[in-house]
Amino acid sequence: MATIITVHGTFAHMGGEPTEVAAPGVEPQWWQRGSPTEADLEKLVQSSDGPVRFVPFIWNGDNSVLARREAGSELLKRMQELDKDDENYCVVSHSHGGSVVSAALMEASSRGKKLSGLQRWITVGTPFVKLRKETTLFLRLTLFQKAMFVASLMLLLMLGFYAAGEVMTATDKLSRPNWLYRLGISFGMMSLPFVLFWAAFKYLDIRKLYFYRPRNITRAANSFAPRWLGLWHKDDEAVSGLSSVGSIRVNIFHSNFAVPLFSLLSVFLLPVLYFLLLTSPTRMNGIADYLRNDFYQLSQYEQYGGKVTSSRSEVRKLRRSLQRATERLDNIGDDLAERLDAEKKVRDLRSQVKTAREKLHVENPNLVPVERAMRFKRRFLERDGKPCAGGGLCGGGKDIAINSKLLFHIVTDEASSLFLDNELWRGRLGILTRLILPVVMVPLVFGLIAVLLVFLVQAIAGVLSRFLSRSLDQLTWLEIKRSALGNDTETEVAVTAQPRPFWIEESFPVLPSTLGNHITDYSNKIASQSLGKFRNAIGELAFSDGMENKQQNVLSYLTWRELIHSSYFEIPQFRWVIAEAVASTDGFKRSAVFEGSKQSHAAADWLRQIEAKRAKAASTPATT
Repeated sequence: MATIITVHGTFAHMGGEPTEVAAPGVEPQWWQRGSPTEADLEKLVQSSDGPVRFVPFIWNGDNSVLARREAGSELLKRMQELDKDDENYCVVSHSHGGSVVSAALMEASSRGKKLSGLQRWITVGTPFVKLRKETTLFLRLTLFQKAMFVASLMLLLMLGFYAAGEVMTATDKLSRPNWLYRLGISFGMMSLPFVLFWAAFKYLDIRKLYFYRPRNITRAANSFAPRWLGLWHKDDEAVSGLSSVGSIRVNIFHSNFAVPLFSLLSVFLLPVLYFLLLTSPTRMNGIADYLRNDFYQLSQYEQYGGKVTSSRSEVRKLRRSLQRATERLDNIGDDLAERLDAEKKVRDLRSQVKTAREKLHVENPNLVPVERAMRFKRRFLERDGKPCAGGGLCGGGKDIAINSKLLFHIVTDEASSLFLDNELWRGRLGILTRLILPVVMVPLVFGLIAVLLVFLVQAIAGVLSRFLSRSLDQLTWLEIKRSALGNDTETEVAVTAQPRPFWIEESFPVLPSTLGNHITDYSNKIASQSLGKFRNAIGELAFSDGMENKQQNVLSYLTWRELIHSSYFEIPQFRWVIAEAVASTDGFKRSAVFEGSKQSHAAADWLRQIEAKRAKAASTPATT
């Protein structure tokens, strides 16, 4: 007896339980028992000593590289069992079922299994995923292994820092041969954990990624490539679609995609910076120390504080007397003598005030900076006339009230001092100016700062956005390729898909046009029927509840045979080709019905065309 193993592709079960026999009332798929494919193969093909056995191979059908490799291991066990029984067998696979077969054969090659009973393995519409391993051993390690690998370096790293410190602090040790000798021995011993871990992980890496070893690739190609038949339609959606994934380059993220967001955030940057400054004891203490030591130079002017305060007190007393005299003058009635006396007193007091002020400035040439320094000291460095702790900012930078008062002092009093004489600062004009000036200055100054921050953030955001757009585009397309190609490995990168295994150099050409047209016509016919049913059901879809229901209704009108990728085995002519390919191998033969029939001749002719095109393509590089 000879066996034909069928291997289905991805999502072949469509959510149902994988079984060799279709559920009652459900049309069997090509790889299941009871399907037209099984009927034709049993009708057209025989083993050398009787009927053939049709055996479906079931796997989970996930779009996953690891799942396909795991299924390949199980398929290999099945094929080895047939080898033990000296039974001839062929494998017919569809879609990623071909990837499962390829994985099984690579594993067989690594184990030195020749699978002598395997006469032919046929792949139909298989987009073989091409992967490459990560460039360095570290990147190919699992997260746990990476952690262990780094940990093994710590001892060596600690010794390196120790040796560097010794060299920098005691250069005379370099002239001691015994010190260098001991250092070399220490480095050798301390590197031992790293070397052992590296060797262990390298060994595991080689075992895990055996299919990348050149010797294994060569062995697999020599053993199994001659027994391969790859059949695919030029318009196969899976093959062409997944093959194009690796070459698609569309800019998903605009080069300035992040600029609007960062620009908007920059509008709120100023109040955020203010809040951060207000709540930072370190920075507030730093501001207070700068004002005390560098801006106000308190240590320099503090000694003049008492004298200036006394002189200023005298001026204030005279000003108060002048104010009372002026009020008395304003309230005098018609008594001329009294008025003249009051006017004389006002003039005398004005003269005294003027003289006192001049004396104040003459005796205190540094009057303004001294008074500003003393005012700062009273407000922020003293409580009830006593210095705060450490002579620094009261509250130690933790008092929000003091902090906010200090910042407000800078934008009011100090801003006013830029425009007012210190004498005017104390008068009515000074009071009015101190009220109005912040209203004008603060929005103006901070508005200018805010605009500058926006421009600065925009410039920085532009650079970052261009960098991020390229990086995110690359990561996005890597993830798209990873998802589309089913790459769930940690150690390999998905590159593209192609109509041949990576370990075979030459692909088979597309199906001959006469055979391909049969598949195209069938797919188009099914698509038109589905479109007609869908058009008639538009009203039902419009009034269905919920998006999930709409999706389910849409899917109910599809058979998936609308795709060429899913239509191969629906065509009798294609099943003839499969039968002819199997029957022409050792251990198999054409049945009496198939032998010499028109179907056999047509199938044989199509196979000859495929083999001829492949042979021509293979010889072309050698002749140019």
